[in-house]
Amino acid sequence: MNLRSLLSPTAWSERVLEQYWRLFPGGMVDPVTFTWPVDRDALREVEIRWPTGRSYAWAPRKAWGDQVRDALRRFVKVAETDLPQPYQGVVNFEFVRRGRTSRVMVETSDYAPLNEDAYRDADLHFKMEFALEGYGERDRLLPGGYINNDAAIYRYLPRLRAIRDRAPPVHDVHGRFGLSMEKRRRPMEILRASTKFRFFGGEGKVRYRRFLEEVARSRVCIDLPSMSSITFRMVDYLAIGSCIVGPPHTNRLLMPFQEGVHCAYCRPDYSDLEAVCEHYLTHEDERLALVKNSRAFFDAYVHRDQMASYYLGHCLTRLA
Repeated sequence: MNLRSLLSPTAWSERVLEQYWRLFPGGMVDPVTFTWPVDRDALREVEIRWPTGRSYAWAPRKAWGDQVRDALRRFVKVAETDLPQPYQGVVNFEFVRRGRTSRVMVETSDYAPLNEDAYRDADLHFKMEFALEGYGERDRLLPGGYINNDAAIYRYLPRLRAIRDRAPPVHDVHGRFGLSMEKRRRPMEILRASTKFRFFGGEGKVRYRRFLEEVARSRVCIDLPSMSSITFRMVDYLAIGSCIVGPPHTNRLLMPFQEGVHCAYCRPDYSDLEAVCEHYLTHEDERLALVKNSRAFFDAYVHRDQMASYYLGHCLTRLA
């Protein structure tokens, strides 16, 4: 960003709003009930040994791995140490209970194929971007869920959900994507060319808070795959509660999506993308049902506290 952009009134306004949201978030959104209840007494016997940031095998893992670490820290003691991290796209940590140490892998790779070397070295392996068809008979492998693009969303969610529920929508169909991937070009051309609705977004980047607010003020939100079937964008949509339209997912979170319940699928070739968007724009009851159900899915299966209780519950039962 050049100096002129930094000094522009718009840029200053965005930074002021972002700081306001950070300082005055308006509360927190936490699970009312846990989908995977965890034995709090048993957790008092547990310590997690987590790698320091400089230990991660690949720098981008830090932003994602740290969120998993911080979620676990809400339940158990976490000590950071220089654990070796030999596997690309995998964060491994140690689960210690009653003097026994077990090695746990969290595969955060964007790709569905399993890191077989990491799996062989694990006492328990959690795989994000978990393929719907599974990986055969593997008794130490579990779906690993996914995380939001930025932990700040947890401070923003009360305000974002209030906007979604109370403020009138501004945008018909919304989506922001990098177009470095050729497979995104066709759906973007369809959306831009539509005469049925107004498409807002495109390939331009905006500050995270502004992106989230745009999502909250949009009737339909477009989900397009990148290197993986599930992306940060999809998880942010779920957190706010959105009418999500996109091609079928080939991977799953801790639980799989139900088409027509948590999201709406178009054909993989996008030939009916415009028609699916138009349907939900003109059927408000169905659209609002998707908003409600997608948010409920996040609260039950994606929220960081749900993920932490899921990880720790399985560690307690499988590694004790």
